[in-house]
Amino acid sequence: MSTNELLMHYWQLNWTAILIAILLIAFQFRTNRNASVSAHLAFFSGVLLFLLVTVSPLAFLGSSYLFSAHMIEHIVVLLIVPPLLLSGTNPGLLEKLQKSSFRKIGNVLFSTPIAWVLGIGAMYFWHIPALFDAMKKSMALHVIHIVSLLVLGIIFIWPVYTPIKWKKLSPLQSALYLFVACVGCTVLGILITFGPTSLYMPFFNGDNAAIWSLIRDNWGITASVDQQAAGLIMWVPACFIYITNIMVMLAGYYRNQYRKDDEETMKFS
Repeated sequence: MSTNELLMHYWQLNWTAILIAILLIAFQFRTNRNASVSAHLAFFSGVLLFLLVTVSPLAFLGSSYLFSAHMIEHIVVLLIVPPLLLSGTNPGLLEKLQKSSFRKIGNVLFSTPIAWVLGIGAMYFWHIPALFDAMKKSMALHVIHIVSLLVLGIIFIWPVYTPIKWKKLSPLQSALYLFVACVGCTVLGILITFGPTSLYMPFFNGDNAAIWSLIRDNWGITASVDQQAAGLIMWVPACFIYITNIMVMLAGYYRNQYRKDDEETMKFS
């Protein structure tokens, strides 16, 4: 088997992911049809990314063959898709929810400490070796895993990217929030990178000899290399995502400061 054959023939019908994508698209058209082009672009980019990592050969490899492929899927669904979805969501609808009976729930669930613990906790929780093993053997747990990553990712990034002023952090607070999350992510990445290979190796039970030959012989990926790559993905690229968001927050902060300075200058000119 070649890499091209893998990329062509190993797409999968993940009905849970497809249903979520359909519901998200329907939600956007129902609540935010007249949004700006940039808002639609952000939202539908999030939906597209979610679909790509859950139905593509990447998801197939991550389900039974490569821990590193699973980690890419995990990072995209938890850290990249949620900010894109929130950036394109109708703030008017969220304002109505804020004033409804959901307010009490939201004040707890979307509070900064709870949101942070749920987001970072999701990373640690789903990489407990025993739970990871159970997820590989249970389709129901795998569905819960994907859905929970998306939901908890939205809750985690809510204080930073919510389009309404509901417990929204200031740019400097957001930078600190994301930096501490980056540290937590780094610790988990280090634990996986330098942990015993036996922690995760037995959990990959793909039985296609041609795929194993491609992975081991053509790509040169052994069990230890795969686990180290997974840990490094959690460690370096994930922290790069956090740092990128921190830079966006700081750029917004300094832009607002310059605008205020210009307004003050005009008052006295």
